[in-house]
Amino acid sequence: MKYTNGFFQLDIRNDGVYAHIYPAKPNGKPIVIQEFAEYIEKCGIRDYNLPEINKAIEKAKEEVDIFVSKDKISEVPETAKVWVTSDRMMAVIRFYPPSMNGKYMTERDIINELQRLNVKFGISEKVIKAYMAGRQFCRDIPIAKGKAVVLGKNAKITYHFNTNPTSKPQLLEDGTVDFHQLNLFSSVKKGDLLAELTPDVPGEAGVDVFGNPVPAPKVKKKVLKYGRNIRITEDKAQLYSEVDGDVKLEGDTVFVSNTYTVAADVDASTGDINYEGNVVVTGNVRSGFTVEATGDIQVNGVVEGAVLKAGGNIVLKRGVQGMGKGSLEAGHDIVTKFIESCYVEAGNMINTGSSLHSDLVAEENIIVSGKKGFVIGGTISAGKRIEASVFGNKMNTPTVLKVGVKPEVMERFKELTARIKEEQEEILTQKQTLESLKKKIKEGQKLLPNQVVLAKQSTESFKTLGESLEKDSAEYMLLKKEIEENTNGRVVVNHAVYPGVHIYISNRVYPVKDIRSRCQFRIDGADVVITAI
Repeated sequence: MKYTNGFFQLDIRNDGVYAHIYPAKPNGKPIVIQEFAEYIEKCGIRDYNLPEINKAIEKAKEEVDIFVSKDKISEVPETAKVWVTSDRMMAVIRFYPPSMNGKYMTERDIINELQRLNVKFGISEKVIKAYMAGRQFCRDIPIAKGKAVVLGKNAKITYHFNTNPTSKPQLLEDGTVDFHQLNLFSSVKKGDLLAELTPDVPGEAGVDVFGNPVPAPKVKKKVLKYGRNIRITEDKAQLYSEVDGDVKLEGDTVFVSNTYTVAADVDASTGDINYEGNVVVTGNVRSGFTVEATGDIQVNGVVEGAVLKAGGNIVLKRGVQGMGKGSLEAGHDIVTKFIESCYVEAGNMINTGSSLHSDLVAEENIIVSGKKGFVIGGTISAGKRIEASVFGNKMNTPTVLKVGVKPEVMERFKELTARIKEEQEEILTQKQTLESLKKKIKEGQKLLPNQVVLAKQSTESFKTLGESLEKDSAEYMLLKKEIEENTNGRVVVNHAVYPGVHIYISNRVYPVKDIRSRCQFRIDGADVVITAI
């Protein structure tokens, strides 16, 4: 019999039990003494010297008989040990030889042993026959294998356009900023393929060696979502543009907007512009006019004292001279070369080359780009970060920087502060009125008809004001906590900040009294601190 792993075979004689040792062949595994001990105990042997047996087994370099015990036992048939892997997808069997005169297992015996442990699926008759032809003892033999789960494939959507166009200007090597090369629009032509869906492929269930089904993991299904100006194929697998325009991915929905181009200036010849889509102005936007777009607005010239409102981004290739009456409002980013005497508000970020006597508000960041980027005058408010080369000037022009809490949160907090004060004063007034009327009744005076009406009105007003005060006070405390705990705001000074600049981070304030260079302002504990950058 050919074998590889070392194994043992009991020999039951008149004077006791012996073990015939078959040492491991090259590349085979040696006998494990713990396994030997477990086996002989299962055979009924209790009196044995394991250390001596271990020494004899380790010493054996060729087949040899070693004494095991004087215990009397019967002949031992061939046995098998079966276990199943943790995933229940494979059963492994390990055979132990019979004693010298013991009985060998038949194919039926092996199958019965498997079925005794409820292994009934994927039993390999080929492995059993191969074992019967050349038995291998003390060796792990995979004997049953489950049917593996066939993994499915998740649905996949491929977009054939830039799904993340940026309005961020490029910083040049000389420190200046290129506001001309902006990737704001993803242009498409009528008939262009926008997106295609690769459908999901369901998986196939498997079966473990116990015959139990193993479900395949669920696959993710997807559908193409789209807005106007888009055609979907009958099989719901492809989207095509029906117009020339601009394509965007908002969440998981594809939109195509027509782009309206104003060939010259927005002025008396065009009137105000109000467009469902994107607007590109190749010239200037003159003072007193309005441009509104549900998408993006791009102006290649200068914006004067005009009003621009965009649902998406606003990009000014040159800048805005607001003359104290202009305003820019965008749902996302605003990018411009300069801002002068203008109100500017962005739902995400403002990026400009300079800001002069203007009020800027951004949900996230305000970045004044470039080596000479300066902020002089006005109020600059951002939720997270304000950064510029220079803040203020040598003339100590008043300049206010507010960061750390979203501007609308601070405005709501101020509004609630004022409203709560008014409500408290009004409640006090109504309370005094009611107390005065109650006093009259207590003194035995009969209220006049108008006093009865007043008492009723004061009672209702007192109740309504109390409910309103309670609601406003609860919101006030939540906002107060948010403001106090928001300490992540930063003001970054890349070159210099001058006296006259007041920095507000959350509810802390720092008036700049000395010129500071290359530093940042942040919250540390209860104070605004300055650290180097």
